[in-house]
Amino acid sequence: MSITLTVRPATPDEHAGAIEVWRASLAGTGSRPSAARAAQVAEKVDAAAFLLVVALVDDAVVGMALGEPGRLQHGAGELAPGLVHLTMVFVLPAHQRSGVGSALVEGLADLAWARGYRQLSAWPRSTVTAALALLASCGLELADHTRRLPDGTTVEQWTAELEAPVREVVLHSDGLRLGQLLKLAEIIDTGAEAKTLLAEGGVVVNGEVELRRGRQMVSGDVVSARDQTVELVLPE
Repeated sequence: MSITLTVRPATPDEHAGAIEVWRASLAGTGSRPSAARAAQVAEKVDAAAFLLVVALVDDAVVGMALGEPGRLQHGAGELAPGLVHLTMVFVLPAHQRSGVGSALVEGLADLAWARGYRQLSAWPRSTVTAALALLASCGLELADHTRRLPDGTTVEQWTAELEAPVREVVLHSDGLRLGQLLKLAEIIDTGAEAKTLLAEGGVVVNGEVELRRGRQMVSGDVVSARDQTVELVLPE
């Protein structure tokens, strides 16, 4: 039996479900949060400045990821423009080790990009191997910074540069050229704008800078320009 997983920004009605996922995940490890910690998490989940995404199966919340504005001095200083901190990733025990965690991190990264963030950081405990493996599988890399918590455990910083989410553009007919694609994808508005953007080396096709407005596009081509990335696909 196949399961359809949906990951997207949470609606206010799903905040309680996200908190329940956090509680259930901790309970699965034998942990129980204090009342003060539960209140703190509830406040963060409801905060407008925080980023919350949920994983849904049959409209039920089975996972959650929370991000908050990052800070300088490895989290101890002022707000750092463009930096988002991955605070929490939790999945119901029955859905763990099935790719839900990775999908949540990817969903949070996409939401962060849309909100103007360009770098992601996380501070997992160095002894939580599952968290370290998840971050590595999602493309984060271990930085050169560690910190000792009051309880004596060590956390280490992981970071990644965020990338523009890939949007699909359907190729309905042969003969679509690069300049036309840029307009179709709403990256530019006019042909003159496309000409200037290409001349400045601002368009990358399949990993290489492209200068030709008339380049013919085919299914599978990936185009990046102006902090946007699109992929040409055939109609289903």
